[in-house]
Amino acid sequence: MSIKRMQGLFQGTLVAQGAFSIYKTEIVKSLDGWSDAIGEDIVLTWQMLMKNNRVYFEPLAVSFTDVPTKFSHFYKQRSRWARGMIEGLRLVKPWQQPNMFLKFLTGIDLLIPYMDLSYTIFFIPGCVLALFGKFYIVGPIILLVLPITLLTFIIFYFKQKTFFKALNLKVRKNKLGFTTFILFYQMIMSPISLIGYLQELFGAKRVWK
Repeated sequence: MSIKRMQGLFQGTLVAQGAFSIYKTEIVKSLDGWSDAIGEDIVLTWQMLMKNNRVYFEPLAVSFTDVPTKFSHFYKQRSRWARGMIEGLRLVKPWQQPNMFLKFLTGIDLLIPYMDLSYTIFFIPGCVLALFGKFYIVGPIILLVLPITLLTFIIFYFKQKTFFKALNLKVRKNKLGFTTFILFYQMIMSPISLIGYLQELFGAKRVWK
């Protein structure tokens, strides 16, 4: 949510998720509604931005949704979202956005598939080799990334905590979960996203549930 707050400062929140968003009916109608896309909220948001509409983020408007409780459900959700990003890039090109800020933010998404590819086929195997003392790909210097990553998420945590406090909500403390997230989440995410990109590239059947 901290990232969305930053985007919202420029009235350019990149994804207005359908479950958490309020749209102006006339704007949605002017864009012929939601497209037949697996990432329909991404496509609609980028189309709105392309037409010089503003997309705001309100940090004090808090809501909650159900999250996957099984790995199979998590896999389908994240691969579907990865496909949605590719659909968005295919239907709304970053260079079609009206200002440099939006061109830059949506243009970053062009790099994400390559980052996930590199992470999956180079970094993860490199970490495994490093555990056995083989530093061909990943060396000890990579440990410097961990404190930077930890600091980033700590900043996000305390920033979000201030908004939760204003709403009399509490952040559940789970030190083991937080540590596991920092160390392993991206190792799970990148391969799943890569599968989603390949599904979209080869036109695989859409799976919603």
